[in-house]
Amino acid sequence: MNFVYSRPSFIIAILLAFAINAPSQEAGKNFWDAPPVSSSTTVPAEVRDGYWKSEFERVNKEVAQAKNARVVFFGDSITLGWSIGKAEGKTVWDKHFAKYNPINMGNSGDITPVMLYRTMKGNLDFAAGQAPQVAVLLCGTNNYVVKQSDGGKETWDLGIDTPPAEVADGIRAVAQAFRRKLPNTRVIVLGILPVKNQKKWAKCRETNRILAGYRYPPDEVVFLDLENRFLDANGVMKDELFTDGTHLTTAGYAVMAEALVPQIEKWIALGPVK
Repeated sequence: MNFVYSRPSFIIAILLAFAINAPSQEAGKNFWDAPPVSSSTTVPAEVRDGYWKSEFERVNKEVAQAKNARVVFFGDSITLGWSIGKAEGKTVWDKHFAKYNPINMGNSGDITPVMLYRTMKGNLDFAAGQAPQVAVLLCGTNNYVVKQSDGGKETWDLGIDTPPAEVADGIRAVAQAFRRKLPNTRVIVLGILPVKNQKKWAKCRETNRILAGYRYPPDEVVFLDLENRFLDANGVMKDELFTDGTHLTTAGYAVMAEALVPQIEKWIALGPVK
């Protein structure tokens, strides 16, 4: 592929930082384990695509101006749809989250390497005392679809044949970036939501299984797999919750909010991580 990776020394430096700065842990699968290098974890040297660049610059401006934004939502088009674009989730967003002065960090079509880029290029650069108390992350579904940027200026070795372990590593790397750059912020990692394409859904479910197997720092990071809320008793997607087999209806956002609200309220009550 034509994608230009960051220089190897830069990648190695990041991975060494992960290993050096991580808290001491027992052996085994751990949230803080250094993510292996792959197309899902390698940060691009730059993002030239006009749409993606404009979106992370939009987020940068909101972050720079943030005043008491206690909750942020970071993700792809499903996150964007909470309050931007078609905004199918806007009424649910206003009902449950407006009181937290939330920032919608969604970016349609986003993939984990670009999300990692965003974490390093201003999306998490809150002013002193203005970091959110809770971040909600929804990542990974596009790693099984997107091989090039919307404008075609960047390409990635991703797609349906991407190993689920690599996508899980990419999601975990994004969560690690949030905890490192925002040490007082608690992080909710959402599992990839069901999709109509059965081959892709099998990959997403395996990704979620891997993510569920990690040991997360108590009261700092939690993994929530919402699969059962979006499937009926026969394991079939509830059509009323989806617009196109991937994206959510207003009812779908309401289901997601029902799962998120108790966790967000619990962590808001606990205050910033000490």
